[in-house]
Amino acid sequence: MFTNLTIENELINMKSKNTLNDDLLIGEVNKIYSDGLYSGKTILTNLESYNTTFGLLNEEEIDSVNVFSPKTIKKICVKLRLKFLDIENYKQDLPFEADLKINNLNALQGKDLQSFKILTDEKSLKGKDLEGNYALFARTIYGNYYLIHSWGAKLKWYKKLAAFPLRNFECLALCLIIWTLIVTLSLPTFLITLDKSATYFCGYRIAVFFHLLIFFSGFTAYYIVGFKKPFSESSWRER
Repeated sequence: MFTNLTIENELINMKSKNTLNDDLLIGEVNKIYSDGLYSGKTILTNLESYNTTFGLLNEEEIDSVNVFSPKTIKKICVKLRLKFLDIENYKQDLPFEADLKINNLNALQGKDLQSFKILTDEKSLKGKDLEGNYALFARTIYGNYYLIHSWGAKLKWYKKLAAFPLRNFECLALCLIIWTLIVTLSLPTFLITLDKSATYFCGYRIAVFFHLLIFFSGFTAYYIVGFKKPFSESSWRER
């Protein structure tokens, strides 16, 4: 529970948990569609689309263990509050191992790969966290992403907990209600009312709960808007 995390391990665990028949079916449909689109009979009518595949990986020649669907990557981004962006947003130099693996892939598939993606948190992208955890991907012709290389320091074990409130509106609302309930229950009765006949569980405490909920909600809204903290579910692909 208190073990530090890596993006690569989290991706593999998420993939193993969510490899459902529906996902496999969608993957097969994408393969059939792509293979048909670029067959000899249709290649001329889809020449512009076909040309774009020269910079993409062919999944048949790479290890499927390191191939992840956009759905799996999104879940990790939301869960850990990460960003999945074009490599141009990464301002540092890639590790030597990453360059070497890219060159090996180019030689293996006879292509000059393009469409690289970087997966990390916002602080690392901005250079505020020099010891961040990173994962480099290349897109495949079937719309998935191949993990080329991962590096950097491990993420703290509490990353999931810290990212939970801003996953989406539902998670934020749940956290607000739980926090307000904890604060309300921790208050002694004499701080809630001057009525000496009031018991611990009384109407006054219920009223305090709703007043505190409104207060905490307003404070949270100010924090999200003022400090530009959008929900991970909607901002995982935004700079």
